[in-house]
Amino acid sequence: MKKIVWLLMAAAVFMLTATQTFAQAETEPQSIVQAVLFYSPTCPHCHKVITEDLPPLNEQYGDRLQILGVDVSLEVGQQLYQNAIVQFGIEENRLGVPTMIIGDTVLVGSVEIPQLFPGLVADGMTAGGVGWPNIPGLYEAVPDLPPSAMAGEGGGVETAVPTETTILTPTTPAAAEIAVGPAAPANAGVALEEIDTTTLATEVEPPADPVGFAIAWVVLILMLVSLLYTFSRLPRIEANLSLAASNGFSAIPGTVIPVLIIIGFIVAAYLTYVDVTQVDAVCGPVGHCNLVQTSPYARILGIPVAILGLINYLLLGALWLWQRMNTQQRLPVLGLLFLTIIGTFFSIYLTLLEVSIISAVCAWCLTSALVTALLLALIVKFITNDFRHAQIVTNVTNDLM
Repeated sequence: MKKIVWLLMAAAVFMLTATQTFAQAETEPQSIVQAVLFYSPTCPHCHKVITEDLPPLNEQYGDRLQILGVDVSLEVGQQLYQNAIVQFGIEENRLGVPTMIIGDTVLVGSVEIPQLFPGLVADGMTAGGVGWPNIPGLYEAVPDLPPSAMAGEGGGVETAVPTETTILTPTTPAAAEIAVGPAAPANAGVALEEIDTTTLATEVEPPADPVGFAIAWVVLILMLVSLLYTFSRLPRIEANLSLAASNGFSAIPGTVIPVLIIIGFIVAAYLTYVDVTQVDAVCGPVGHCNLVQTSPYARILGIPVAILGLINYLLLGALWLWQRMNTQQRLPVLGLLFLTIIGTFFSIYLTLLEVSIISAVCAWCLTSALVTALLLALIVKFITNDFRHAQIVTNVTNDLM
């Protein structure tokens, strides 16, 4: 009885902490990274960066990534570019467009920008945000520039979350007078048609995903059913655990549980790989995995949730092997029960974050949540069904005595 009480107390403490975090989530500001891109409408390298390299990042981060596009073919844009050259000490052999400035880092060219910019953005998000580069005259040239992501920057503007992610172009009102870039180098190649950057502007809300959200709610309901099933069988679990203290459990039969553990491990390992290498996850037709993986809630105390999941499945696998090798001990079975209860609570918390705050679902995450709920139901079923086995052993022992 004591172990069950402690088990429920641990789950209650965990859920209380998770609920407090969930309640604060809507008011906590998200990290924002702001950068300036100097380009020219006739530069083919700029065209590649704007139409091929930046849209995936914009889709990944949404309103958390803001890039001001400055057309240097205009006088005011050329002046801003010259100011940036002086401010950041850009060497003569690195002059030209496209030039991306993020924080104090200057990236030049259609090779350097796609190679280094994504990593700098990810680091900036983790560090709490990056404000607009300190380019003299920037705020005067762009009076409608969103406030800096860093408090105290931009003439004392306080930290604020803008209403949309925008690359300002000559066609947008705020940039009508400043679309910016030095003239393209002579060897830039044939002139291209004017660059259309309107595809880089997105709304705050992620794309609609009714199927993904419907699946998420179904998984949530299944997790709740699994927990209700567990709590409804607590008396039998308690009785069986008491009998098992002296008689032990029979080994968990079948291969369903180890197969589910392997599936969960593969999912967690893949998401860990995505987080460590900073590559885009393969999401499939349902959900927007990368929006979830890059959200502030993908880490707990700085530790990626994917790594926590990986550790969880490794522990589950070890406990399953332990109970197979030593059926006289109830500790591994208790461990399996404890981890799957906590895992189900945690999966409910993460799924609620996806559907209510992040506004995007991750198919990989839902798969892991479903696996955890199924594991809990199967382990509880085994413990309560094995009550009969333990009772028979006890009766036989008493008869022999």
